[in-house]
Amino acid sequence: MLGPRISGPKIEVRLRRPVPKDALTRAALGASAEIVRMYGSLIDSQPVLGKDEANCWLRALLKHPHAWVIEADGALVGDVRLNDLNPDDRRARLAIGLFHPRHLGQGIGRTAIQLLLEKAFGPLGLNRVDLRVLAYNRRAIRCYEACGFVREGVERQSARVGDAWHDDWIMAILAHEYRERLGHSPG
Repeated sequence: MLGPRISGPKIEVRLRRPVPKDALTRAALGASAEIVRMYGSLIDSQPVLGKDEANCWLRALLKHPHAWVIEADGALVGDVRLNDLNPDDRRARLAIGLFHPRHLGQGIGRTAIQLLLEKAFGPLGLNRVDLRVLAYNRRAIRCYEACGFVREGVERQSARVGDAWHDDWIMAILAHEYRERLGHSPG
């Protein structure tokens, strides 16, 4: 498990390493057209995720040294990763995804990011965590801003979704900004 559990008014969120039974849960959650579009892809419906795709997802998480599943009230709802961790530059790139629309708008993603930042700026000793987000993904941008991420730039027309080009925002939070948000002195 990653750090202490954080509870909101109604939902307890925690991060943990994946286990084999997670593939079945992931398959049952399916693929939401709304959520997939926020990642920059398109699907026509909300198909059940195939067993092979779910097992592939699980294998990728198990191999990844800095990836966790997100649980809300004991149920798997998403995953979060620190990709491209560079120990020399003490930086990594955040990737997070919730799998079903019913899990959106409840503070689960925000809490999961806070738990991940505890690890990133604590035991991992990172100085910077950044991310890319499609400019039209306003829900995610609000979440990232609430967690302390700052927009640093725009990659114009960097993502093609369907027949349209869209911008990516680059956002980041630095260790001293994270500590200041917690009320700790810079260091």
